[in-house]
Amino acid sequence: MLDNNISKEVKVGIVFFLGLILLIFGLVIGKGFKFSSDSELLKIRFPNSGGLQVGEPVVVNGVKRGSVLKVLNNNSSVLVFAKLDDYSDIKSDAVAKITILEITGGKKVEIFPGKSNELLSIENEMRGETPPDLPELIRLVGEVSGDAVSLVRKLDTIASSGTELFADGKFVEDIKSTLQNANDITASLKSLINDNQSKLQNTIDNLSSLIRDLKGFLNDNKGNLSSIINNADTTLQDSKILIKKLDITVGKADSMLVNINGLVSDIKHKDGLTSKLIYDKDFATRLDSTFVTLFQLIDQIRAYGVNVNVRLGSRP
Repeated sequence: MLDNNISKEVKVGIVFFLGLILLIFGLVIGKGFKFSSDSELLKIRFPNSGGLQVGEPVVVNGVKRGSVLKVLNNNSSVLVFAKLDDYSDIKSDAVAKITILEITGGKKVEIFPGKSNELLSIENEMRGETPPDLPELIRLVGEVSGDAVSLVRKLDTIASSGTELFADGKFVEDIKSTLQNANDITASLKSLINDNQSKLQNTIDNLSSLIRDLKGFLNDNKGNLSSIINNADTTLQDSKILIKKLDITVGKADSMLVNINGLVSDIKHKDGLTSKLIYDKDFATRLDSTFVTLFQLIDQIRAYGVNVNVRLGSRP
């Protein structure tokens, strides 16, 4: 009887351990655990884990294709290792996001395969994003709730001030008066335009005609205007040459005036030949006698000729 009881306990223990092993194996299979090397895993880098746990599903365009095997802190960010059944449609510009699996809880990795012509290399890391989930949104709402209360109070104050402002009938009357004045000005301006519409149109037509005539005149006399401009340029060049010659002439005149001033100075101070001719009577008399003798010699030469006695080779 005792042996039967021990045999039952052993059987119960064996069944318990087998059931426990099957339970653990079922959980592993259910969670999607697969034993693979890191070189065969997809590496996704997220700024933070966002509450992602090992075994969470990885979906591509909403279709489950694998699961998360590792979640590690790495270089101030989170590196997630995932195993996919197929990598053939994952492009180099693919992006992964951590999103809510169900409203009651759980997370998943959503992969958007991208549109690049180049496939993603399994050795490279995929860029991941962690959008705010429901708890994060609630936390953000809690943080801004204080500002929202302050904003509502300020809006209430503004509304109260506006109510007090409009409660004063004078403010409303002033607005009405301003609008009425603007309406009157608009009506007057419209009436002025209507009354002078023909004159304004005539003025515009005259300006248009004047512009056309001026344009036609310029087109018809383009050659003449060009010739006039060229002639004016030539005249300007000739004027420059003439001015330069006048400058030279003025310089020579200045030099001549200097010489004249020197001659006048010599005459005033009784220096030089001119002064002697004017002021020295003896010199003038001698010079006059010399001219008389010279004239007499010339007359004799004309009358009798010149007798020349030349001796060569000996003295007289």
